[in-house]
Amino acid sequence: MSDAKADPTTAAPETPKVETPPTFADRLREKGVADASHVVSADGIATALVPVAAFHDAVKALKDGLNHKRFVDISVVDRLESHPEARFEIFFMAYDMDKKTWARLLTRTPEKVASITDVFRAAFNYEREMFDLYGIAVEGHPALNRILLPDGWDGHPMRRDAEMPFEPVDFTVTRELYNT
Repeated sequence: MSDAKADPTTAAPETPKVETPPTFADRLREKGVADASHVVSADGIATALVPVAAFHDAVKALKDGLNHKRFVDISVVDRLESHPEARFEIFFMAYDMDKKTWARLLTRTPEKVASITDVFRAAFNYEREMFDLYGIAVEGHPALNRILLPDGWDGHPMRRDAEMPFEPVDFTVTRELYNT
């Protein structure tokens, strides 16, 4: 063993620092959505999870601050078994026409969410569908009422705990059986 100091000219070179680009959630946080968190999606679409209280602000930031001005979709999944405390996952999709990029916001709620019809008028009937099929109260919606089911329909059929409805089909051979 040698007590000699190592020659600095032969020392291993420093590893260059590689800066990673900001995630979609980072960009949302820059626009004021403090609690946005990054979600890795299987389809590669930029996805962020936001608290339900920040959902409206996140949609507005996505449109006004991040230029995703084309409304695409709102959909709901009932995760009763895996997330009973906030069973409904709401997915919002938008598109940036200039950069040709997709963005998805995800939020979870037990029962209600703020309307985004003031940001995207096209969400009007999508929100009515969320109410009609899942029973999610969309606060601030201008005319929240049923869109697919009859007014007298009891319950919300897309909930995991909903009873399976039965409506007889009017076939000639079953008219006597069902009195139709």
